[in-house]
Amino acid sequence: MLQSPLTRSRLRNQILAAIIFLTLIYFSLNNLLPAIRYNVVPYRHPILLDNAHSNASLETTTTSPTVHLVIASTKADDTSWTSRLTIPNLTILRYISDDPSAPFHPPKPKGHEALIYFTYLHDFYDALPDLTLFIHASETPWHVEGTLLRNTSFALSNLNLPQILQQRHYFNLRVTWRAGCPAWIDTTKTYADYDEAEEPFMAEAWRANFGAGEPVPETLGGPCCSQFAVTREAIRRRPREQYRVSRDWIVDSTWSDAILGRVWEHMWPRLFTDEASDCGHAERGSLCQMYGVCFWSEGELEGTRSCGRRGRG
Repeated sequence: MLQSPLTRSRLRNQILAAIIFLTLIYFSLNNLLPAIRYNVVPYRHPILLDNAHSNASLETTTTSPTVHLVIASTKADDTSWTSRLTIPNLTILRYISDDPSAPFHPPKPKGHEALIYFTYLHDFYDALPDLTLFIHASETPWHVEGTLLRNTSFALSNLNLPQILQQRHYFNLRVTWRAGCPAWIDTTKTYADYDEAEEPFMAEAWRANFGAGEPVPETLGGPCCSQFAVTREAIRRRPREQYRVSRDWIVDSTWSDAILGRVWEHMWPRLFTDEASDCGHAERGSLCQMYGVCFWSEGELEGTRSCGRRGRG
C-alpha cells in the first residue's frame, strides 16, 4: 500500500527523533560510566581548601621552575618513557650504575640508588635547579601507589611543584603510611633481635653520615622507597662536604648493596629536613594536595586498595 506524503514525513521525523535520542544516550553513558566505574570524585578535600587556593595563586604568579630529573638506572633499563613527560624546564639526567663510560655514572656500581643520588648532590651542588626529582628507572614500579595508577609518569605529571617549592621543600613521592608510620625502624635492635634487615645497621650508619656526636633517634618513620623531590634550598642546608662524606662512605663500605640502599631509605628526611620522621602529612591529604587525587573519606580511600579504583580532584 502506498504511503501518503504526510505519513512518510511523520516516519522520517520519528526516525530522526530516534537517532537523536540514541545519540544522546550514547554520549551520556560514555561520559557517566567511567565516573561510575572508577569512582571519580570531582572535588577538593575540604580540609585543604585554604591550601588549594593558596597554591592556585602560586601557580599563576610564578614562572615555571627549573627541574632536574635524576634517574637511577642500569644499562638494561628502558627509560624511554621519560621522553613523554611534559614538565616545563625539565632536564633529564640518567645515571647508569654499570656503565663507567656513560655521561652520568656513580664511582662504583654500588649502594643501589643512594650512591647515584649522592654523586649528583656532590657534583651538581653549585649548579642545582630550583627542584630536583630523584626516581628509579621503571615507569611502573610497585613503589608507586595504586591510587596513582602505579605509574611514575602519571605521578610526576600531576605533581604539584609549587607546593614543594614554597611549602614542603622535601617531598617523598610515595605517601602511603601503612608500613612506615609512625615508627618503622627501631635503631636499638641488634643482630640477634631485629624485624627489618637494616635495623642492626642503622645506628652505625647514622653516626657515620651525620657525625659521631649526632644523637641517634630510637625510631625512624616515613613512607618507603627512596623516590622524592627536593628544592635547591633544602639541599644547600648542608654543605657540599656532607654529600662527599656520604658518597665516599658508601663507596668504602663493606656492607651489601641492599643494606646500603635501605639504611639511606630511612635517612633522607634527616638529611634534607633535620627531622628523623616523615610522618607529618596524612596520606589522603597528600594525595589530594600534591597529586590532585582526592577522596571523600578515609573509608573511601581504603576501599580503593582492594578494588583498584581511584578518585580524582
